[in-house]
Amino acid sequence: MRGKISGVMTSISAVGLLVLLAVAPLVIIAELKADSGAVVPSEILEITVQPGDTLWSIAKANVPKKDPRDVIAAVRVLNQLNSAEIFPGQTLRIEIPKAIRLAEQAI
Repeated sequence: MRGKISGVMTSISAVGLLVLLAVAPLVIIAELKADSGAVVPSEILEITVQPGDTLWSIAKANVPKKDPRDVIAAVRVLNQLNSAEIFPGQTLRIEIPKAIRLAEQAI
């Protein structure tokens, strides 16, 4: 009986290893494509700065899936800001990846 269980466990381990070996390259390729600088469709959203807003809060609210530091850097370039200082009533353009925008609209 013990030999039969051991054989089953070996088979399960072998199948698991084969699955891992088959999936790992796909994950690696997906990561490389994501980091390759591939063009991701996006749209430009214009927002009006409200009292108490910061670039950080705007980044987190509008592009929650991305690192706020990256979003802030992009906002500063897109709006030609020399600093992170913004003012109520100021209009800012922010680039939103379409995938995020479509997901928000579906909710």
